[in-house]
Amino acid sequence: MSIDEGTAKTLRLGTTELHYTDQGQGEPLLLVHGGVFADWFRPLAATVALEDFRVIRVRRTGYGLVMPSGVVSIHEHAQHLFGLLDSLGIDRVHLAGHSSGALIALQLATDHPERSQTLALIEPAPAGPFQVPAFGDLAERFVEPAMAAFAAGDVRRAFEIFMLGVCGGDFRNVIERSLGPEALDQALEECRFFFGNEVPAVMQWQFDATSLEPSRLPVIIVEGGAGRHAGPLSQQVTEAALRLFPAAELRLIDNTTHLMPLQAPEELGQLLGQFARQHVSGRTEGVTSRH
Repeated sequence: MSIDEGTAKTLRLGTTELHYTDQGQGEPLLLVHGGVFADWFRPLAATVALEDFRVIRVRRTGYGLVMPSGVVSIHEHAQHLFGLLDSLGIDRVHLAGHSSGALIALQLATDHPERSQTLALIEPAPAGPFQVPAFGDLAERFVEPAMAAFAAGDVRRAFEIFMLGVCGGDFRNVIERSLGPEALDQALEECRFFFGNEVPAVMQWQFDATSLEPSRLPVIIVEGGAGRHAGPLSQQVTEAALRLFPAAELRLIDNTTHLMPLQAPEELGQLLGQFARQHVSGRTEGVTSRH
């Protein structure tokens, strides 16, 4: 398990098991990975841009050695992270989530606003408040065929179809270059949980926006600039996020797609670090204006 690297710790919450790394000192920053595989944020956690933060990188339940017996909801993933923060004695944290991890980070910030210092939504998955018309085409051409392949027992084909549709044709090279030659095999193992458990959980997620206080939470939305050349999906999701958080900052990282955490970890780290530093408790209140 690549998150180990000799420093990983395990937290057991009842029958649930999380693995995480906790490195550095300073403002705590919790990185919540997206779906398919767990190491999306491994390069980001090691960037110089975040060396003055206490970076907590979690391997969510289902992506470790213990496989849950049933579907783990977005709410349950958020509660697991809340339990992790409690176990670490962290009162307030900067949250950063990618893809389905952005949904979990949003749910955690909504359920426990007193613990959330800032929220970074990095290429949120198109579900809940981020469900948009362009998702229909993606679902028909890629998500549904991938799920059908998985149901037929062809995990490799499911992985290939989904990653091609969501991340583009260069995904293999990006993963191997960023995480090493063994990363694709690791991803193939971990994606079993994604297709069998997380996709249904994402589709079933019902977000109660009435319980959200957007004016009190500093939010940054980060989108891969190259994704807009592939179709309208990423821009539509960003626009939906801005409707939810009208005062959020918006940043596009050029020449990146949904693979952004692997393609440009240093630039992403600079954005997240700069944003978090602007909103340390007692320094700056409210949400900065959109750019």
